[in-house]
Amino acid sequence: MAIRADSKKMRFARRLAIALLTLQPLLAKAQGYTARPQERVREALPAAAGVASAPLTNLPARKRHSLNGKWQVLVDPYASGIGDWKAVWKDRTAESKTEFYEYGFDDTITLDVPGDFNTQRRDLTWLEGSVWYRKAFRYELGEGRRLFVHFGGANYRADVFLNGKKLGSHEGGFTPFQFELTDLLQDGENRLLVHVNNDRRKDGVPAQGFDWFNYGGLTRDVDLVETPRSYIQDYSIQLAPDSLQHVDGWVKVAGGTPRQQVTVRVPELKVDVRTQTDADGYARVRFDAQFALWSPEQPKLYRIEVSTRDEALEEDIGFRSLAVRGDEILLNGKPLFLRGVNLHEEIDGRRAHSEADAKRLLEQARQLGANFVRLAHYPHNEHLVRLADRMGLLLWQEIPVYQGIDFADAGMQAKLETMLAEMVGRDRNRAAVALWGIANETSPNPQRDTALSALAQHARRLDPTRLVSAALYAPGFDAHTLTVADPLVASLDVVGVNEYFGWYTPWPVEPEQAVWKPFGKPLLISEFGAEARYGNHGADDVASGWNEEFQAEFYRKQLRMLERIPFLRGVVPWVLMDFRSPVRIHPFQAGYNRKGLLSERGERKLAWQIIRDYYVEAKL
Repeated sequence: MAIRADSKKMRFARRLAIALLTLQPLLAKAQGYTARPQERVREALPAAAGVASAPLTNLPARKRHSLNGKWQVLVDPYASGIGDWKAVWKDRTAESKTEFYEYGFDDTITLDVPGDFNTQRRDLTWLEGSVWYRKAFRYELGEGRRLFVHFGGANYRADVFLNGKKLGSHEGGFTPFQFELTDLLQDGENRLLVHVNNDRRKDGVPAQGFDWFNYGGLTRDVDLVETPRSYIQDYSIQLAPDSLQHVDGWVKVAGGTPRQQVTVRVPELKVDVRTQTDADGYARVRFDAQFALWSPEQPKLYRIEVSTRDEALEEDIGFRSLAVRGDEILLNGKPLFLRGVNLHEEIDGRRAHSEADAKRLLEQARQLGANFVRLAHYPHNEHLVRLADRMGLLLWQEIPVYQGIDFADAGMQAKLETMLAEMVGRDRNRAAVALWGIANETSPNPQRDTALSALAQHARRLDPTRLVSAALYAPGFDAHTLTVADPLVASLDVVGVNEYFGWYTPWPVEPEQAVWKPFGKPLLISEFGAEARYGNHGADDVASGWNEEFQAEFYRKQLRMLERIPFLRGVVPWVLMDFRSPVRIHPFQAGYNRKGLLSERGERKLAWQIIRDYYVEAKL
């Protein structure tokens, strides 16, 4: 019994220590304290032993060993372990009586991966700082084989180490990255360490201010992925722009010699294409076929086989065409109206991460009558995107270029282009993805205009088969005319506008009197909404009541205006479900943005039916 009592005391002591460490940065910020420079610098880190490689496409088809599950963790709120003083990355263990280190991992202190660290331990709820993750594994790698560790996502900055050697770093909380382990594996046990820091940064993307919860940690799947020495790294098998039957794609082979044979087959259509790689490992893939085109009504997917002498992959891919003609959006050559809803990657008050989570969220969108979902304000996990392919839901997917981005920062453009490339690279073969979003609510200025115009062009170079959009601030008002005057309009295929007339902004005129000035391109109302707490009822003309009746009346007025815009091509209410946001501090909000058509528990507010009825009519 004494041993058990001592164990309880030890566990209590450990928990108390972690709680105090977690509170330290919060107290320090309140007191204006800044951590010592040596605790923050990354120059103290060793040079990377491995080389980061472009993330592999189509992970489900590859030989994988999941590292999901329990990981040992060490809470390091000041990031003191990243420098030479503590050097947690060396992962040392005391071997003599006089030796000790001021860090350590314990099997009783673990977190689930994937998952955010904030909601798994109460003492980490408000942590915006560092957590070290450790996973031990054994792996027998055959002759002529390669091994990569692939991360679906880690928020926000991740430093990765194997057996005390740095593999590299990654910045960005929502896109995949990987490192090669082939020549660094040890016989027996290997230890993988990941230092994840979700500090909000002035030079980050997003920056220091955003209207959602800053979930930190290894929030998506982690896998060991084995390939041949020469492997298929990536491919694009998509219809050429403006075509309904001609595929103009490519396959990228890494680690091999030029002029390797590549085969692409579509058995259902009797397509069998043989081609060869060039000096850079790219093989051009061109063929024609009579496709049953993918659409929300018929989300047809074909089994595609891509193979080389050393490797063969299979994947289900849909074929469809997206284009703009004047102020119309065309899907497979026919005009399209987007019945949408905005969605955050959150469920049950935590970061959503599994296929089951994705299915619950997308089913709710489909029950609303939506054919389109805007994934706000960052790339969501791959499970959701692949599921949308099968369910027939079109997607707007965006990088987190949110309010407050420092476009003048010397390294900002490179970060934006890297995040965009990682998003496009993961999902370029998903028929569901219709729009690449490059920004949300950014204020026009010369640096921003130049940066985002260049980013729009970069998106088209990466993927000419989809449309480029951004969500802009509400239009200006002159007399009865609403004008979208943002200079970024010229760089976009589809213009998104976030407007909150009747909530943040008073109605300038009665809804029926509002006239929108055409600008020659399709318009999406990419956000509009008002807050209401589920179950709270009252007068429909009192905004401060936070009641369902006011929210429902808000949408009735909005729809009366929207029905009078001849070049409107879609509406996207903000937002499907109430979601966590610490900046929302009214008692009725209680740390949630309450603009959901559903409560955070999935309960339907009165406004849900207003939008549902509108979508049923729009569909007819």
